[in-house]
Amino acid sequence: MKKREALEKFVEQLKNKKMFSSILISNDNQETLNDFANNLSRTIFCENLSIEKDSCDNCKRFENKSLSNFVVLGDGSLAINKNDVVELMQKFSLTTNEVNKFKVYVLSNAENLKNESANSLLKFIEEPPENTIAILLTKNKSQVLPTIKSRCKLIVLENENQDESPKNIIEELLEKDKNSILLANADLKKIDKSELIAMLEVAYNRTIIKKYLNLAEATLQLINDLKFTFQTNLAIDVFLIHISEVM
Repeated sequence: MKKREALEKFVEQLKNKKMFSSILISNDNQETLNDFANNLSRTIFCENLSIEKDSCDNCKRFENKSLSNFVVLGDGSLAINKNDVVELMQKFSLTTNEVNKFKVYVLSNAENLKNESANSLLKFIEEPPENTIAILLTKNKSQVLPTIKSRCKLIVLENENQDESPKNIIEELLEKDKNSILLANADLKKIDKSELIAMLEVAYNRTIIKKYLNLAEATLQLINDLKFTFQTNLAIDVFLIHISEVM
C-alpha cells in the first residue's frame, strides 16, 4: 500500500471513530517506517485531522516534541527491554492532561522485543488504556511474534522510490577475496552497533537475498546476535569466517 493511501484510510477511521488500537507497519527501509509513523502520529493529534502539516496548536506541539501523550520506544536497531515497556505502560495508564484525548506510542521495532518485553507488551495491546493507539514498526514481519502480529492491523508499505544509494561496507565485502574478508573484522568492530545492524539489514534486503542466498541465514544470525547478545566481536568473527568459506 502506498503511504498516502494508508494515511487516508487511517484518517477515515479516525473520522468515523473506528480507529484501530494497534497497528503493525511493515517495510524494509527504516527511514520509510520512521517517516510514516511520524506522519500518522501527527495526523492523529492534529485538530483538523490533516495529513499535511497545518498551523493547529497540536501540530506545532508535535513538531516541537512537547506533547506528553506521545512516546517513541526503541531506535529501530537494538533490543527493547522489559523495563522500557513497563515504564511506557505505567505512563500511559495515567490520565492525560492533554486537550487531545489520544495517547500514541511508536515501537521501533517490533522484531527487537526480547521475550519478556514482548509478553509485557502483549498484555498492553490486548487491554489498552482508553484512546491509546500503538504503532508498531517492523522491517521483517516474519520475525514479529505471531501473538503480537495477530492482534495488530497489518499495513505493508510499498517502496515508492528505488534505493540508489551506493553499496555499504557489507555489500562491498561480498565482492572481496577470502583474505580481505577476514581482515575486515577490525573495521567492522569499530562501527557503532546500531549502525552495523542497519548496514546488515540493508545488505540483506537489497543484495544478499537476491544474489547470495547462501549467506542469508548467517546474516540474520549476526543481526540477532548484535541485538540480543553481548558477544558482538565473536559474532562478527563467526560471520566473516562463514562468508570466507562459502564465497
